[in-house]
Amino acid sequence: MILSARRVGGLAIAILPAPACAHSPVPGIEGFYTGLVHPLSTPAQALVVMGLGLLLGWLDPKRARVAFAFYGAALIAGLLFGGGPKPYDPVLFATAFAACALAALLPGRLLPLICVVAAAAGWGLGVVSVPDPGPTRDWIITQAGAFLGAALGPFYLFGLSFYLRQRFPAKGFAVALRVAAAWLAAISLVMFALLVAAARLPA
Repeated sequence: MILSARRVGGLAIAILPAPACAHSPVPGIEGFYTGLVHPLSTPAQALVVMGLGLLLGWLDPKRARVAFAFYGAALIAGLLFGGGPKPYDPVLFATAFAACALAALLPGRLLPLICVVAAAAGWGLGVVSVPDPGPTRDWIITQAGAFLGAALGPFYLFGLSFYLRQRFPAKGFAVALRVAAAWLAAISLVMFALLVAAARLPA
C-alpha cells in the first residue's frame, strides 16, 4: 500500500520531537491556583470555612448579605494588612468554635453577633492567606486567588445549607445540621485546647 504525500507529511510532523508545554501560558497564574485552595490547606482554615457556611446557612438571603458584607470587608482587610510569623491557628480554631456553636445553639438568631463572628473569620482567613513577599504582579495574582477561594467556600456552603433546608423542611434535617455544627464545634474546641496546652509546655 502506497501512502500519499499528505499522509507521509502528517506522520512525519506527528513523530517529530518537540518541547512539551507543561507550564501555564499565563505568567504567575500558578500563584492564583495556590491562593484559591489556600483556605482549605489547613484544618484550622477548613473548620472556619465549614463553620461559617453552616452558621450563615440558617439566614435568609437578605440577612445573609449583611453578614457576608462584614465577612468580605474583614477578609480584604486581612489580606491587605495581615501576615507575619505569628501562630494564628489558635485564633482560627476559636473562631471556628464560635461559628459552629452559634449554628448549633442559636441557628439564625443574633445577627449582630453573627456579623462579628463572620468578620473575625474573614480577618483570620485573610491574615493567614497573605503570600510571601515577591514580584508585585505575582503577589496581586496570589492575593486575588486567596480572596476568591476564601469567598467561595462559605458562599457555596451557605447556598447548599439554605437549599437543603428549603428542600427538606422536616425538623429532623434541621436537627442533623445542628448536630453536624456541634461536632465541628467540639473538634474546634479540642484542637484549640491542644494548641494552647502545647504552647505552655516547656521547650
